[in-house]
Amino acid sequence: MNQSKKHIVLFMPFRADPSEGVRVAADLLPLELLQIASWPDKEGYKVHIVDAMVHDDYLEQLFELCEGALLFGSSCILGYQVAHGAEVAQKIRQRFPDLPIIWGGWFPSIAPELYIQEGIADAVALGQGELTFRDVVHALDAGTDLEQVAGLVIKKDGKPVYTDHRAVVDFAEFPDSPWHLVDYEPYVERQNNTGAWKVRHKHPDPWNFDHSQQVRGFSYFSSFGCPEPCTFCCSPLVTGRRWKAMPGDLLAERLLDLQDRYKFNVVRFQDANFGVAEKRSNAWCEKLVDAGSPFWWSGCYEIETIDRYKPESLDLMQAAKCHMISVGAEAGSQEQQTAIEKKIDVTHFESSLRAMNERDITTGCSWIIGYPDESEESMMETIRMAALMKHKFPRSASDIFPFRPIPGSPDFDRMVELGYKPPATLAEWGSVLEYRLDIGNLILPEKVQTTWKRYGAAATFYGQHAREGSGVVRSMMKGISGWRLRNNSYTFPIEHKLFHAYVKLTKQDEKNMVDQKLDRTPGVTPSAPA
Repeated sequence: MNQSKKHIVLFMPFRADPSEGVRVAADLLPLELLQIASWPDKEGYKVHIVDAMVHDDYLEQLFELCEGALLFGSSCILGYQVAHGAEVAQKIRQRFPDLPIIWGGWFPSIAPELYIQEGIADAVALGQGELTFRDVVHALDAGTDLEQVAGLVIKKDGKPVYTDHRAVVDFAEFPDSPWHLVDYEPYVERQNNTGAWKVRHKHPDPWNFDHSQQVRGFSYFSSFGCPEPCTFCCSPLVTGRRWKAMPGDLLAERLLDLQDRYKFNVVRFQDANFGVAEKRSNAWCEKLVDAGSPFWWSGCYEIETIDRYKPESLDLMQAAKCHMISVGAEAGSQEQQTAIEKKIDVTHFESSLRAMNERDITTGCSWIIGYPDESEESMMETIRMAALMKHKFPRSASDIFPFRPIPGSPDFDRMVELGYKPPATLAEWGSVLEYRLDIGNLILPEKVQTTWKRYGAAATFYGQHAREGSGVVRSMMKGISGWRLRNNSYTFPIEHKLFHAYVKLTKQDEKNMVDQKLDRTPGVTPSAPA
């Protein structure tokens, strides 16, 4: 089929703004690009992947590679990637005005017309992109109209036009990712030599990890979509609540083969919802156990998923060296759980988290306050519940984030009704996940703000994330903070002021640790200001 022998250029933008002195954890590989490259690579097209995370000269590489290319493609999620990707695409458009530019990913899928309007996309793939991208490559190579390709928004006569809908399909419909397109070692180097960079989105190392050896983190996609109906998330719109996953035994075979090749020792699944099917999870774990469980791994599981799993299935996760699950608790009150359609029984928080922690599996638990129409009482109950879970499971994160309106979700539409004015450009959208206490003219109640900040400080001390001062002083701060978390009492936090005075007087302060500004990036590490 490929008579022209033209090549394809794919680009992964920065996930965080380097001008702020931050990097995203380097175990996050350019999985989105590898996924869509699977068919073209198999069919003989030459595919180049440029990742700003590891290619310091990414722009120079792109300018060189785009000469004579069949197309330039990119992908992004909401956050800084949107702004940086748009900035780079504009430069590619200026240098190569006739080069087709194709976008995909979560954010372009919910705001495709913006990419057409700003002139940096000839087509945007909606939702699952592997087969759509394959058909785009075929059409461009054959010189046929992209209007015949399903699953796109295309630019026609300067306006966005939607092509036929494309259904979500099983992983069996496309080949395994072409891992030879990515040099893994630069990612390992950045994982182990962070320098002065502040690293975001880093998962904690396994509790029993042997730090005499090098961390070799790896990431992987094993499923697409999520069946949950959450009103704050765009997934129901993008995926239609469909969940398609690679069978557990096949997943194990592929990861074991990759581990033999790359020698990684920690795997992070980037699936939106890894643990939907207990049978699949068991098949995956059994294969790993049979192979001697040669690496640690983490993934996203739901509170209710853990609650319904049999104890034997949870034991299998431990035996297979699951070291962490990311859990979206979302709200502490049953009232708010009903409002967001999460359908979590709040009485299951402790039992589910305990089931994991008793098996030495860390729970990265996240909570949200400030949903549209949420009562102050509900927000305070979320803080109380988050604090209680942090106190009971001190080695696991229990992080609270202010609500962010995600376009393509019902809660976003409700925020607009309440007066929220969303960004109008891709550059503005690039900062939409920066965590602030207010959203336009909407702001968290003062009592909630104060309590949330003080909770963040107490959780930081209790989890022993503060590194200033002597061990005796930090131990004392942990004890006081534990009392505050257990009793939901944050009045007169005199110990915080005394601690800051102490470390300053003794010159033991470590810049940007305890006396930090608000960390504006979501994750499983403490984020609230001291």
